[in-house]
Amino acid sequence: MRPQQYRKVYDWFTARPAALRALRLTGRALPVLFAGAYLALLGLLAAGTAAGVYPMRLAVRAVLVPGAVFGGGSALRAALDRPRPYQQPGFVPLLPKETQGKSFPSRHVLSGAVIAAAWLPVSPAAAGLLAALTAALGVQRVLAGVHTPADAAAGALLGFGLGALGMLL
Repeated sequence: MRPQQYRKVYDWFTARPAALRALRLTGRALPVLFAGAYLALLGLLAAGTAAGVYPMRLAVRAVLVPGAVFGGGSALRAALDRPRPYQQPGFVPLLPKETQGKSFPSRHVLSGAVIAAAWLPVSPAAAGLLAALTAALGVQRVLAGVHTPADAAAGALLGFGLGALGMLL
């Protein structure tokens, strides 16, 4: 997105302080929600494994698959080192950030997506809800001016695709 295109988004939110607060709150709350969902999954799998409800391999995958996807996504970001939208002259993000580069893929979105995928074998409904929240997080990251739509889409596709593949195979 070019600065002049983003300016319309910026102006809309700055003219509506409540919407701007909601955008920023969403950016803080959703990652915490995903972390809680992941911890809940691990707790459920630990208890279910001990009770004989879930096989140990499922609990192991729930640790290894998200870790591998997160690590791979982080390595890809570092290797590609794509600039952030706000690194363009005249681009002012709604979410103040100083990180330079490492924009593709969005690690926030990738993490949410792989956590959603980790829930697939346990609760497809929870996975679906978390996938929808991942989409919301992707929109938030773009509206906040810290990622491009391609960054967010790549995070979602890589996170959920690789996560689902790892969890279900």
